[in-house]
Amino acid sequence: MIDFDGVPAGLLYSHSRITDNTRKIVQSSSFLYTLIELLDEKGFLSITEIDARRKKVAERLVRKFEQSRIGLLYQDPEEDKYAFDSNPDIDCQSCLQSCKAICCKIPFALSRQDVQEGLVRWEFGRPYLIAHDKDGYCVHLNRENYQCTAYEHRPVPCRGFSCRDNEKWPVWINFDAQVINPEFENQIKESNDKMYHFPL
Repeated sequence: MIDFDGVPAGLLYSHSRITDNTRKIVQSSSFLYTLIELLDEKGFLSITEIDARRKKVAERLVRKFEQSRIGLLYQDPEEDKYAFDSNPDIDCQSCLQSCKAICCKIPFALSRQDVQEGLVRWEFGRPYLIAHDKDGYCVHLNRENYQCTAYEHRPVPCRGFSCRDNEKWPVWINFDAQVINPEFENQIKESNDKMYHFPL
């Protein structure tokens, strides 16, 4: 049972730590910028050279940060899922025998709306990715009939996903003939291996 009386104290501690960390970051940044300006003034390095290198280093650090799985992921941009009206013209029921709801293995980040609503589960090891089981499927999928148990509250990516001609997630070789792409399962597995803590 959750001790809601302890929540304010927990938030106070978190906010205090955030404030303290921000103060330290500002102090470090001021020292770093002072050093850069002095190097530029004395002709050892130019700010143009530093800026070019900074962009390369930033890209490298972002990749390392993503691989560390400690960052928070949210949908960007966000939309109100209940007002979302770009549903694809796909008869999912007629496809299930062939695809086995393989689109429910695709990883994606939830929106703040999803998280605050608290009805769609997210991965504790990688907030805020949609929660998957070790078989690779979304935890909300009924494995017997491949129906979504959170359908009325499903996130925007679920509402807007079209498997007909999807370049990023090529489910089919031939949609009309219902010929599944044999490489898609491997693509999903590789993606989930990177995104989640457990191998699928």
